[in-house]
Amino acid sequence: MVRWLAAGIVVAATVLLAGCGGGAHKAGVCANADGALDRAAFVFVEAPRSGERVSSGFRVTGCSSTLEATVSWRLRGRGGQVLASGFTQGGSSEAGPFQFTVTYSIGGRQIGQLEVYEPTVTTEGFPPVRNVVPLVLEG
Repeated sequence: MVRWLAAGIVVAATVLLAGCGGGAHKAGVCANADGALDRAAFVFVEAPRSGERVSSGFRVTGCSSTLEATVSWRLRGRGGQVLASGFTQGGSSEAGPFQFTVTYSIGGRQIGQLEVYEPTVTTEGFPPVRNVVPLVLEG
């Protein structure tokens, strides 16, 4: 009986932790219980982290709130050359997650920069949101 009770407690705890309140819950950098992300333009990169070693085909995740939900990105090599670029969709009027995969080709290991940003659409107001993450690019 004790064994069944202990197993039931473990299963219940696992379900509660995995669900964390159901499908409406936004975890990590998209969490907005305090309202700090309301009516704000931003791009947060959750992964990879600054200084991380990455190889071609690495995955980028984060959260954003940008005009028309557009999130642009580019990967620059040591000399500033663009190794890869593209865009994806994130959040627009509300914070929303984004993800994309970066494929590149280089001759050898080097430090590069991943830029994830909101495209410039006007010269009025604040400068566009930009997040720059330094990475070690593996060849």
